[in-house]
Amino acid sequence: MALLSKQLNTLARAYVGHLERKPLLTKAATAGVLLGLQEYLAQALSGTRATHPPKGSSLAPLPQDSPHLAVVKALGRRLDPKVVQMALYGFFLSGPLGHFLYELLGRALAKRKGPLVPVLMLLGANLLISPIQNAVYLMAMAFIAGQRHPAQLVTVVRQQLLRLQKISWALFPLVQLIANRYLRPPLWVPFFNVVGFVFGLYINTRAKLQAQRARKSRDNEPGDDAQS
Repeated sequence: MALLSKQLNTLARAYVGHLERKPLLTKAATAGVLLGLQEYLAQALSGTRATHPPKGSSLAPLPQDSPHLAVVKALGRRLDPKVVQMALYGFFLSGPLGHFLYELLGRALAKRKGPLVPVLMLLGANLLISPIQNAVYLMAMAFIAGQRHPAQLVTVVRQQLLRLQKISWALFPLVQLIANRYLRPPLWVPFFNVVGFVFGLYINTRAKLQAQRARKSRDNEPGDDAQS
C-alpha cells in the first residue's frame, strides 16, 4: 500500500510538472484521454460497442504469436470511430477551449482583491464560460453524430443548450467552489475534466441505453404487413 501511494505521488508530481511547463498541451491531452475513455466505457457499459471491424477496414489481423494480441482483444480488436472522434474533440477543442477561457477570466480578475474575487470568478465561470463550453460540446456531439450543416448544429444548440445549462448550474458551482478553495488555478481545468468525465460517463451510458431500448421497441413493433 505504501509503495502504491508513493507511485501515485510520483505520478501526481510528474503530471503537475508537465502542467506547469506545458499547460496547454497537458490540458489538451488530459481532455482527449478522458473523453475518449469516457466514450469507450459508455459503449462497453451499455453493450453498444461493436465487436468486429467495420466493413472496408484496413486493419489487418494480428498473428497469433503477436505480443500485442491480448491487448487488441481486450480493446475489441479496434477502437470505435466515435471513441477516436471524442478523443480528438477533447484534444483539439475541449481542453484548449477550457484553458484559454479560464486564462482570460483569470487575467480579467487578476488586479482585483478582496472577498468578491471568488464570487466574480464563480459568476464568470457559470454565466460566460459554461454556456460557451456547453454550446461547443453540443455542436461537436451533433457533428460526430453526422449532422454536418451549420443550420443543423445551430438547431441542436437552440433545442438543448438550456437543458444542459440547467444541469451545469445545478452541479458545477459546488465543483468550482471546491476548486477555488483547495486547488491552484492551473489545476482547475484538469479537475473539471475529471468531474466532467464521471458525470459525462453516467449521462452517455444512460443515453445509449435509452437509445438501445428505443431501437428494440421500434424493431418489435408489428409492420404494416403483419397488421394486415
